[in-house]
Amino acid sequence: MTKANNEANVSELETEEEPRIAVFVCHCGHNIAGTVDVEKVAESAKDLPNVVKAEHYMFMCSKTGVKMLQDSIKELGVNRTVVASCSKLQHGRTFAKAIEEVGLNKHKHQQVNVREFCSWVHKNDKEGATQKAIQLVEAGVNRARKLEDVETRKIPTTKAALVIGAGVAGLRAANDLAELGVPVTLIEKNSTIGGHMTQLNKTFPTLECPQCSISPLTNGVANHPLIDLYTLAQVKNVEGSMGNFTVEFEIKPRYVHDNCTSCGECSSVCPIEVPSEWDKGMSMRKAIYKAYPQAIPSTFVRDKQTCIGCNSCINVCPVQAVDFSMKTEKKTVNVGSIVVAAGFNEYDPSEIEPYHYGQDGYDDVITQLQLERMLSPTSITNSEVLRPSDGRIPKNIVMIQCVGSRNDQVGNAYCTGVCCKFAIKNARILKENYPNSNVTICYIDVRTPGLNFEELYKSAQEIGVRFIRGRPSEILRNPLTGELRVIVEDTLSMTPLQLKGDLVVLSAAMVPPEGIGPLGSRLHVLRSKEGFLKEFHIKMNPTLSSKGGIYLAGAIQGPKDISESVAHAGGAAALAAAHLVKGYIEKEMLIPKIDYSLCISCGLCKTVCAPAAIDVDQDRVYSVNEVACKSCGMCMPACPTGAIQLINFSDDQLRDEIIPLSGGEAHCHD
Repeated sequence: MTKANNEANVSELETEEEPRIAVFVCHCGHNIAGTVDVEKVAESAKDLPNVVKAEHYMFMCSKTGVKMLQDSIKELGVNRTVVASCSKLQHGRTFAKAIEEVGLNKHKHQQVNVREFCSWVHKNDKEGATQKAIQLVEAGVNRARKLEDVETRKIPTTKAALVIGAGVAGLRAANDLAELGVPVTLIEKNSTIGGHMTQLNKTFPTLECPQCSISPLTNGVANHPLIDLYTLAQVKNVEGSMGNFTVEFEIKPRYVHDNCTSCGECSSVCPIEVPSEWDKGMSMRKAIYKAYPQAIPSTFVRDKQTCIGCNSCINVCPVQAVDFSMKTEKKTVNVGSIVVAAGFNEYDPSEIEPYHYGQDGYDDVITQLQLERMLSPTSITNSEVLRPSDGRIPKNIVMIQCVGSRNDQVGNAYCTGVCCKFAIKNARILKENYPNSNVTICYIDVRTPGLNFEELYKSAQEIGVRFIRGRPSEILRNPLTGELRVIVEDTLSMTPLQLKGDLVVLSAAMVPPEGIGPLGSRLHVLRSKEGFLKEFHIKMNPTLSSKGGIYLAGAIQGPKDISESVAHAGGAAALAAAHLVKGYIEKEMLIPKIDYSLCISCGLCKTVCAPAAIDVDQDRVYSVNEVACKSCGMCMPACPTGAIQLINFSDDQLRDEIIPLSGGEAHCHD
């Protein structure tokens, strides 16, 4: 909204005729009438100024009750309605829609809650409940008297979407959007797509091959005509609002062109070896490499940081695909929706010093994701722990749960919710592959909810996996024998134990991915106290972020397993596509107006605006983005001069509403 529009709105005078208000008090069966004298409340309302009708009825939300509302408008010229019944959330829309059907602006309805706020909390004081209901109705009438029409506009949208992250959640969201006919730009910061799922050996609870599950999706997305895929890409700037975003992203060079045949000649002659990120440091890769055999894109990539520039790869490439002169590119796309599926990181246990993870001499202390790479038949690891050259295997394997989660000392009080399933699956696989080994899981609580997971837990017990309730305090190495000892107390039997461990596996937490802070800032979305991107409503809208048009998919909103991530991504894609397929957004202009004669350009309104709907230009003139605004009203109390007022929630309206409830006085900032 421009300054000129704001000033015009502020200067508008009330041009409607004298308010004519109809009041209806609902019995709600005995929910309200069992405590409140509804007839007395209705009679009291008849004496209020501008009230031309006041009645009570058994069920106002019924067809008959709604017709009473509509008839009052047709027959008595009522231009504002008040219904005293249940909450605005439950039936406010019912009555607002009813008056709209007969030509009255739906924002001319005022809902008064005399059930939750009155009858349900005063069951032992009928007289007091009735008096309170009378005051609430008077407050509602006072508010209704100054209600204004609110325009609903149709705002055209850009039929295109951006998906950030190409793990299983991002792939599912991109595929679903494209299948709905929405062109998609899919960006991934790594050199390959598929995310953590491609690193797994088996997936729980059915112990399926992860590549068999995800390959149709990775190949389908990579070859979909409506999906433009960019790897080594990251968002740099986002402007705009729901329906119309402009996104700038940067693409780092692969230094290998798309005509690469994936023959591997370049890698075979490369003299440099560094730990493989995809193999979790359990093996080495070259400075020019492909992360794993089935990687998509199948094009090799050069790691400029470790490359010594010997040109061996350039000299042997049969199709001249290697090109060290490639530069970073910048692209700008216009999209109507953004889906963030940036995934998670595995917690780094090295900060828990008693476990010695990552320390010299403790190579046999690993994480579950490293164990996945060691177990996987596609692993390129040369580990001597599970695949020793002399044929011996670890006799004693100890798994430690809740490493980096359910632990205030490392700042992660939450339960990841996946680690128990993860560990039990791998413990069962180890026990099945190495029947003579001793596999022990040290846990705080075993949490395996959902279909088939309890069965997985029981099957692990049946084949001999041992469960000890207790969080180990430390891992020690015997200086003489070299054996590991896991120090733990079995809290069920109150017995101190020292468990032998030839291999110790830490079930590390799922934590927000690296770089999520800057990404959240560029998107103008909020983060939870745990660091994940925050949903709009944890129960009713877990896929929408704090900013309209930006949706969350998978573990970026919080820890999730594969099936949960896929389901979450499908929901995000459906919501992201809705207004794009329709071609427009219906937006109620229930937004703040700025009185520039009072505004001092302090910027406090902008700092408290969660959806980032308040803009400021180079002259420090503030304006409200009509599409981004969510009508939360947080800007109003932040303003020290009262310069910004939300339509139908202004200080003047709220003051009049408060007066009957405060003994005749109301104090707002004047």
